[in-house]
Amino acid sequence: MVHAKGISYIFAGKDRFDCRLLLKKLNSSFHINRLMIAGGGMINWSFLQEGLIDELSLVIAPAADGGTSSVSIFERADFLPPHTPVEFSLADVKKLDDDGLWLRYTILKKG
Repeated sequence: MVHAKGISYIFAGKDRFDCRLLLKKLNSSFHINRLMIAGGGMINWSFLQEGLIDELSLVIAPAADGGTSSVSIFERADFLPPHTPVEFSLADVKKLDDDGLWLRYTILKKG
């Protein structure tokens, strides 16, 4: 859908966010076949639990701030049902400038 001011938007789900429906609509409306999820912990967890993530790309910077309010990259909302943990397999490691690390993982499919 496109708003009168040329801003595209999509609704995905009546009562709660539906990840699969969103991807179907992005594909049919905008021909998007591959998507990078760079959301907060709850959005990331929702896509992961639906089996819609095939790779985790994680950059680790050698810095710490000591804060206690840091968020997780995956976080289940209290109103969602519990799910089993998801396992990853290390696919690649690269050392970055300034001693950072780029870790790439594939998702282990449950069989």
